[in-house]
Amino acid sequence: MAEYEVWGFTIGQSASGKNIWPNEVKWEATRRIREEGQSAGDVAAEIGAHECLVRKWSVADRRSRGEKIQVEGPAFAALSVEEDVQVVEPPVPIHNSQTGFGRILCRGVAIEFPLGISEGDLVKLVQVAGQVQ
Repeated sequence: MAEYEVWGFTIGQSASGKNIWPNEVKWEATRRIREEGQSAGDVAAEIGAHECLVRKWSVADRRSRGEKIQVEGPAFAALSVEEDVQVVEPPVPIHNSQTGFGRILCRGVAIEFPLGISEGDLVKLVQVAGQVQ
């Protein structure tokens, strides 16, 4: 197992090759985000970790401090597709100021869409995917 150092702490690796991050590194990473205003991406790049992992540490740190983490908008949306609806042409992807994309797998087709898409436009995308062969 290979080892290396980050901020003076030894990072080990499991037999499968995954990094074993000591709590001290996690605390320092979240401190840099919280107190120094560094981004999770910058901290992740500096230590050689994936940005999602550092964000996970940051959220856990915020929760441990009693901060409530809220996500704007619903986590899920109801989707219904009726068989008798005719789609004349494929809908044009909607671009808005909201960041983030969702993905649905439908009959072997991956549908990626902005999170701010309307329910009606999402239904149209699913219908078009259902017609792809």
